[in-house]
Amino acid sequence: HKHVFIERRGVLEETSIRFRDEAHLLRVVNKIVSAIGRRVDESAPMVDARLEDGSRVNIAVRPISVDGPLVSIRKFSKNPYSLERLMVFNSIRPPMIDLLRIAVQARKSILVSGGTGSGKTTLLNALSSYIPSAERLITIEDAAELQLQQPHVGRLETRPPNVEGKGEVRQRELVKNALRMRPDRIIVGEVRGEEAFDMLQAMNTGHEGSMTTIHANTPRDALSRLEQMVGMAGMPMTHESIRAQIASAIDIIVQTQRLSDGGRRVVS
Repeated sequence: HKHVFIERRGVLEETSIRFRDEAHLLRVVNKIVSAIGRRVDESAPMVDARLEDGSRVNIAVRPISVDGPLVSIRKFSKNPYSLERLMVFNSIRPPMIDLLRIAVQARKSILVSGGTGSGKTTLLNALSSYIPSAERLITIEDAAELQLQQPHVGRLETRPPNVEGKGEVRQRELVKNALRMRPDRIIVGEVRGEEAFDMLQAMNTGHEGSMTTIHANTPRDALSRLEQMVGMAGMPMTHESIRAQIASAIDIIVQTQRLSDGGRRVVS
């Protein structure tokens, strides 16, 4: 509660803002999580939440955070970024914008790969602006943060287990359910587990032009991570058949990177 840091122009700096005491910070934390029907306490000391503007919040409290509550907020811009606006920040070059615009309109399935905080979700939001407005989109996320600029968007969000450990809804179930909702495209905020298998199935069964993000440092790493995630689904598939699935589902990998000066770039 004594240390508040913010990021300005890509660099972290400490501010003069302070919470009165630990109880003050905990009250704020409880307001944030209760607003979206989640909880954080000793029995569930970590939580992912979101603010009304779509900003992502991660909270860790005692006993796992040694010095009191740790609150991390990834703040969203009030005006969603377009690719043209990203170009002004030197994050992307004009020929890349032309290529990606055509790829989205031609219903190519796109995987956005990059490290934490490299701008994957921002890029996914920007790419979505090129999807024709007549199409029906279903988004699937752990904590709803995508700000798609289409008129016809259905948003699905996972649910953690309740106090008795029941009622959990994982991304995998949401992807399966989305297929029954007549989507033209499915947008998964991030694949990080066995839902990668269902996502690839969706891309291979008439939902071309779907998009997702993945944590990886290079495009080749993204492919090997995707392979591992499909393996987590527990299906009896050989390496060759997993690779064939990936090859027929994914058309383009866009690699983002956060540079040492705080700038974020599309690098490949």
